[in-house]
Amino acid sequence: MPLVTGETVKQVMRDLYGYEISEADADAIAHSAGAMLTLAGHLRAIGLAGIEPPFGYPVLLAEAALVVKARS
Repeated sequence: MPLVTGETVKQVMRDLYGYEISEADADAIAHSAGAMLTLAGHLRAIGLAGIEPPFGYPVLLAEAALVVKARS
């Protein structure tokens, strides 16, 4: 069973944010979230719980700063 399902994503988006999204978008988000949760579990299992998964918020901020710097 997946860690996150498209149905769960649709419900969260509806209940918390008032958004309605398609089944395809919900499934894509659930697939991505499941992959990140799995990776985070693997990192924790080998003693690297403090490392962010590749698409964690701090990593996204760092990548955005690099893009802005490269365009300057």
